[in-house]
Parts: sequence; structure tokens; C-alpha cells
Amino acid sequence: MMKVSFAEVDEAYIRSKVQAGYYNSVTEVIRDAVRRLRESEQHRLSAALDVGERAIKKGETQPLTPALLEATFQGGIEKAKRGEKISRADVTPY
Repeated sequence: MMKVSFAEVDEAYIRSKVQAGYYNSVTEVIRDAVRRLRESEQHRLSAALDVGERAIKKGETQPLTPALLEATFQGGIEKAKRGEKISRADVTPY
């Protein structure tokens, strides 16, 4: 069995959904939230795969070599040092 704690504001929100009749129980609210999170992650993965497949079909890909991987890492490190954020929606986590 899993035990979960919530901040007061979140607990109040969850209970309000049950009291308003949107859900029959707190457990149902949490199950729905987890299901929606899982669906969202699956959608993002599917979208990323679509982007990759389109790039392959258009010939917009390049072989992954050690040099390319190192350049990618270094570019990311430099952006992080400058406080820049990832700007490509197809690679942005959450």
C-alpha cells in the first residue's frame, strides 16, 4: 500500500472535487490525475517520435558520432552556464 502526503492547498483542492461531486472519493481523484499524467507523457513521446520520423523522411538527420555527441553535450553545458533554456518544443521535458 502506498501512503501519500499533500500540501494543505492540494489536499483542500482534492477534497473540494469530491465534495462538489466530480469524483466519488479521494482515491478516484488521484487515479484520474495519474491516468492523465500517463496519457500526457505518452502523447509527448508520440509527438517526439513523429518529429523524428518526419526528419528521417526529409533527410534532415545525421549519424550520431562521438564528435557530434560531445559537441551536443558541450553546447548544452554552455547554454546552461549562460542561463539559456531549451527552445525546441520537441525536446523540452515536461
